[in-house]
Amino acid sequence: MKRLHFAARLCAVLAAAWLPVIACSGGGGDKGNSADNGEDGQGASGAGSSSGISSSSGDFGDIGLTSTGPGGPPPDAGNQTTCDDEGNCTCINIASIGREGVWGPCSSDSTTALQNWLNTQSTAQVDNFNTEKPTLTPEFLAKYDVILLQWMVTKGAQNDDGAPWQFTADEVNALKDWVNNGGGLIALSGYQCDGQGCTIHDVTATNQLLSFADIQFNTDGLLDPARSGCPNCNCWGGPLPLGGPLPGSVGTWNQDTPIGKDIQSVGAYIARSIKSTTATVDCTDGTNNFAVHKEVGKGHIVAFGDEWVTYSGQWLGTAECLNPQMYTDPNSACYERSAAQVFQISQFWYNAIKYAASSVECFTIEDPAIIR
Repeated sequence: MKRLHFAARLCAVLAAAWLPVIACSGGGGDKGNSADNGEDGQGASGAGSSSGISSSSGDFGDIGLTSTGPGGPPPDAGNQTTCDDEGNCTCINIASIGREGVWGPCSSDSTTALQNWLNTQSTAQVDNFNTEKPTLTPEFLAKYDVILLQWMVTKGAQNDDGAPWQFTADEVNALKDWVNNGGGLIALSGYQCDGQGCTIHDVTATNQLLSFADIQFNTDGLLDPARSGCPNCNCWGGPLPLGGPLPGSVGTWNQDTPIGKDIQSVGAYIARSIKSTTATVDCTDGTNNFAVHKEVGKGHIVAFGDEWVTYSGQWLGTAECLNPQMYTDPNSACYERSAAQVFQISQFWYNAIKYAASSVECFTIEDPAIIR
């Protein structure tokens, strides 16, 4: 287990209002059916982490939260903001379970920008379980407010997933109880394999854990710019624009939902569609749903069919295979069209974590790009 301490805000900031959080010509090389619409009444990499942040081992330590007991996440009343001697404060705890993506622009990207964004602008602490599967017991889950489900496989290398992680019925039931008692889940997919001569492994463990929620990722590989003929996708590193007016864009974001609000477009490359009869759809092309959310008991679940929202090249609009001059040359088809200029990645994460962690009011995030 690798612990990432994302808590670089002064304690005074925490008195502020609830402002929670939390895109090459060569293509991403990344990976690879329809869902029923419904309403809920709400109308990372290789054998280890690519974060570059120092690790520590051992138990969870003092995370400054109180718990309702086995099966329940810490209530907001128990979320005590704690600050160290250097003024670094924490009020919310997130567990990222599974490996980070290993593709992205130039087929060599990392998720460092996402991690740095949290590290410098939020009051969250993230425990990263990216190399070994944790056991989901009530005691383990009670330590967290939000859980991010990523690429839950044994190897997680390019073109080699390894076997999917397996969870017991007791673990699935523990997660179900945790969500019903107020926990927040965010699930990503699409890490590898487009279904063309390869086996899709990234949905197996995720679908097992989401089985109680009527949300499942399909084993498909949609949003492939090579098959769709996207004219300018090289401008933002390869992915198709999911939503928005950009050339080659697919689908729309629902501005009336907590996840889709204020998002026009994000990059996605070989995404999974999502099937549900009860979840509210946040992004769809009319046939395939790519983002949904659902209230389950007192908890909230967000599912998104791709992992490109985690890559640094999408956050920063820079990658070794992208010439920055094409963004400043008015004669270029990519003029002012870098990923950082055309996608709303931080808005996506702000919306997703704000919804998932709705019971935690002390969590703050500052980013001028975010519309609140």
